[in-house]
Amino acid sequence: MRKALRRIDPLAAAVAVLALALRAPLVVAALPGVGNSDEPLNISVGVRMATDGTLDAHTYRYPGLLYEVIAGMTAAFRGVGIRVPAHGAMRIENLGVAHTDSRAFVVAIRCVGVLAAVATCLLVWAAVREVHKAAGLPERWGRVAAAVAAATLAVSPLATANSAYATPDVFGGLAVALSLYGATRVLRDARYGDLLCGLGVGIALGVKYLVAAALPVLVAYAVSSRDRKGIIRLAKVAALAAAVFVLTTPGIVTHPIAVISGLRAEAVHYQDGHVGAQGGAPGYYLNALLRDQPLLLGAAAVAAVALFRTDGLIRRTLIVVFAYVIPQFLLLAVMTVRFDRNLVPLTPALAVLAGVAVPALLPDTGRRHTSRRALAALTVVAAFVPVVSAAGLYPRLDEHSRVQAAAWVAKHVPGHEPVAVESYGPWLDPDRYRLVSFTFAADKPAVQARALILTEHAAGRFLADPAHHAREAAVYRAIMGRYRLAARFTAGSWIEVFVPREPPAGSRAAGR
Repeated sequence: MRKALRRIDPLAAAVAVLALALRAPLVVAALPGVGNSDEPLNISVGVRMATDGTLDAHTYRYPGLLYEVIAGMTAAFRGVGIRVPAHGAMRIENLGVAHTDSRAFVVAIRCVGVLAAVATCLLVWAAVREVHKAAGLPERWGRVAAAVAAATLAVSPLATANSAYATPDVFGGLAVALSLYGATRVLRDARYGDLLCGLGVGIALGVKYLVAAALPVLVAYAVSSRDRKGIIRLAKVAALAAAVFVLTTPGIVTHPIAVISGLRAEAVHYQDGHVGAQGGAPGYYLNALLRDQPLLLGAAAVAAVALFRTDGLIRRTLIVVFAYVIPQFLLLAVMTVRFDRNLVPLTPALAVLAGVAVPALLPDTGRRHTSRRALAALTVVAAFVPVVSAAGLYPRLDEHSRVQAAAWVAKHVPGHEPVAVESYGPWLDPDRYRLVSFTFAADKPAVQARALILTEHAAGRFLADPAHHAREAAVYRAIMGRYRLAARFTAGSWIEVFVPREPPAGSRAAGR
């Protein structure tokens, strides 16, 4: 045991502890409310699978790995006698409005995502460390470069936030990191490279149809071996990846048409548009990366230069990683719909580029020794710039404004009165109020309610950008002309509660 502990690099352990420390508090954020739009449905599907005793999710917007993780956790809880309600431990009222009856169960599922995020950081560390070691970079620089590359993910607010949800993006990042680590082992002809590549690509397909994860593996074999042996090894990788994909998404064998239809429906969704999250994808994603972890964008530019200034293993590694980064970013950029979470499976590859390229440009010799130290110090500082934002995520994800809005309604609105709630609003007891739910209040401009709740994630999309959403913004202004603002809460995303300007005949205005 002591011998094994001695083999653990203290820098790698420090990165893992940092990643865990930033993410652990977030697994309880907002509970028992669940405000992520995808998480409640994902959990419900996984619990239904466990209840029905099947590995087929019978829904294929995403492939099945995440659902199987949830189903496995459900079976584990039930196996030790902890009840998990068959309805999915979730009561879903509207988009982004749900309530869990099983906090411990949801926390346990989220913890799996946190562990996947920590493992992703360690895979990036291992890939960078071993490449530099094989390329002959001095020991101290190789260790520092690996630790800084892994730290860019550990402190990334985007990666940190998405680790705390039962959604596939964090597992997509893990799969990409595993594929790239396997590819770097193939380049060095190290053991288990074929196995890691097959598992990584199979998981990437099984978690989010990430076909681009196969490209760096193909390139790694292409630049390493062109003989018959290399072709046979690549065929074994393909077979393993296909087997993993079938295990995670058995519907591809039993219901292939349904799987293809689900994939096509998601592709159509991303091409047709999503109100408030569409247009200008290239600039949007570049800005999101710049805000999240600016070092990664700069490192990508450095890596492009390093392609022409390095050779050997370093150059081949950069070619392999770019074989994923470029196609994946182009795929995101051509889509009409854009969500920043789509960058989570891209950031491990950018981190590997940063760790491999930056130290390789300045050899540790002669008069450049001082320059190298200055560059290393600057890189370390830049890598940790986002840590403050990551450490401050809890209040934003906790969305206390929802709790405050619900408390205001409970205090000022009598029971059994109609209450209209937009998506991403507070959870209200459906047994106490006559709830009117809609995605956007602009969908029902004539709504009549004792209280109308507007949210930043719904109404705010249009009111913040009236130039691009003139019609919807005008509808919201008309609605707010019939209601008056009674309360506003900003502990998280803002939520506003409106009441009628003229109270119903024979009743008292809410809140008076």
